[in-house]
Amino acid sequence: MTNRKGRGFSQCVSEDDASLKESIMRYDLIVLGHDRHGRFAALEAVQRDKHVALIECRNDETPPTQSLRDAALLMTETRQHEHSPQRFVLDRQGTMQQLWQFSNAAAQQETSSVETRLNQEGADFIDGRPRFVGPNEVEVSTHSNGVQRLTGDKIVLAVGTKPIRPSWVPFDGQTILDSDELLALPRLPKSMIVVGADLAALESAMFFAVLGTRVVFVDSQRRLLAAWDRELIHHFRRQADRCGVRFRLGRSVLDIEKTFDDRAAVRLEGGQSMLAECVLYAAGRRGNTSSLNLSAAGLVPDEQGRLWCNEQGQTWIKHIYGIGDVVGFPVLARASMNQSRRVIEHLFGERSNATSPISHGLLTMPELASVGATEEQLSHDLVAYEVGVARFADTSLGQFSGSPSAMLKLLFHRESLELLGVHCLSESASELIRLGETVMSLGGTVESFLDKNFEDLPLTKCYRQAAENGFARLADESLATPRASKFQSRRRKTSAKRRRLALSPR
Repeated sequence: MTNRKGRGFSQCVSEDDASLKESIMRYDLIVLGHDRHGRFAALEAVQRDKHVALIECRNDETPPTQSLRDAALLMTETRQHEHSPQRFVLDRQGTMQQLWQFSNAAAQQETSSVETRLNQEGADFIDGRPRFVGPNEVEVSTHSNGVQRLTGDKIVLAVGTKPIRPSWVPFDGQTILDSDELLALPRLPKSMIVVGADLAALESAMFFAVLGTRVVFVDSQRRLLAAWDRELIHHFRRQADRCGVRFRLGRSVLDIEKTFDDRAAVRLEGGQSMLAECVLYAAGRRGNTSSLNLSAAGLVPDEQGRLWCNEQGQTWIKHIYGIGDVVGFPVLARASMNQSRRVIEHLFGERSNATSPISHGLLTMPELASVGATEEQLSHDLVAYEVGVARFADTSLGQFSGSPSAMLKLLFHRESLELLGVHCLSESASELIRLGETVMSLGGTVESFLDKNFEDLPLTKCYRQAAENGFARLADESLATPRASKFQSRRRKTSAKRRRLALSPR
């Protein structure tokens, strides 16, 4: 393959011609994997006039969560506009076909668009299975050109993850399945039991709940999404309950089996059993790193096959970076470009605000988005913080969001007013969180949202309302503080007097 910059990919030497020395092509950057984060990273690199190779193996590629969510939204909007929910839901086989067609078409369109831009910029595509043979050298097994060797000054791993499939679970792809097999269902199930707390499964199962499936989550953990803001998760569970989703937390699963009538039975600790049309086993995901021979590069994955990376995506081998799901960080799908740009800037030594926060979230319905610290983290670190909350039900945004529990929560320092965290539950949370992320990256304060320009748009007006709510709480507490301190001072004096009397000689 010859690109427009005149840099051709090295051809594999025939096994019969032993006289020719094996050719190794050198690149500025080699990207391993078909993860969408990797494509964006390759695009960022070629736009900086870097020689890039993108190694992809597409045999197991599935539509991303963003495509599934957009498809489900389109279908539910169509159902609402038709004013006939029964007619839409009853055609369960047609629903699954539409869900697959919409999501697959959206994913292919995005992939095709990025690949077209990469081709125009001169990136090399290699369809094959890569493995390390050294810290800077990669061997690729292809179907057409045999084995090829590449060497790269920098390497990015974007190989994604796959569901964990324990041997005791009788997977069959229809009644008992993993999260990558959901779209292969022949029809939309009437009921579904989700075993585990896999984030991708939580997103997917919420899509099915919106489409009419009764969903029950079973997990041994007693808290749902423990790393998230507690108040946000409380309102999320209330909204999920309205969609027919139930949570059975703190319950261990002893057995899963298929019944004689082609349903799935889940036996819980304590003797209780549950029946559903299908079971989605989603107890975590494993990085697609087992075939990469990471030891040859000096890397050791964790027990889930994922890589440790710092805030810039850098592993302990300084020229090798990780990006996307293989790192294990739940970055918003719409934030892929921002994360990729940040990694590439650090990788090639460009000046960037590497300490700026990155938003993360779940593409559920409604969406969850967060950036910065939570209340629990600030309390643990003994930070003097205050909270400002905007309820979307009281704003114009809540009139068309379709989520009565939607809210925006700001956390800021009580003295410096520095913005410390932003947490959002809304149909447009992934868009709304961007403003808070920008203010935090600039070291801004909560006073930034009091600008009258924030009254113009519904998406920004809620920031102003949350800021006003926070300042109102500060004012209320400042009025109560003198009385409390005077009472505590008097109490301390009384205690000191009692101690002197107790110690005085009689």
